[in-house]
Amino acid sequence: MKITSRKFKSFFMALILMISMPAFGFEDIIITNNGRLTDIKIENHEIIDVFPLITIMNDKNTIIVHPLKEGQSNFSVLKNGKKITTFSVKVETDKTIIDSVNGFDILPIDAPPGVYEYELDLPPIKVQGDKWIN
Repeated sequence: MKITSRKFKSFFMALILMISMPAFGFEDIIITNNGRLTDIKIENHEIIDVFPLITIMNDKNTIIVHPLKEGQSNFSVLKNGKKITTFSVKVETDKTIIDSVNGFDILPIDAPPGVYEYELDLPPIKVQGDKWIN
């Protein structure tokens, strides 16, 4: 098999494009509720994937929204076998935006709300009353 200059250039350009793409460009979201969530229906399967989180207790009250590419989509879940709830999702390169729905907690997985840095080799220091740092 002979590799031509044209094939090599095409392969090299494709490799450069793949390297420049973000590895974890999208933010996954956990949606939880106190009721049972079943029957997930997704409007556009190319934008997002939504699946239940299976736990030991099998409560079926948590779902994960996994973005696949940028865009907008909707998905619906059946709550407690009675009420259909629809979520509007907007996926951007650095974040996923889901409209708040009353009674549901929406938590980002990949971006914690506060990042704290600690020096693990240092002993804790007490400051102002009962607060400790490090």
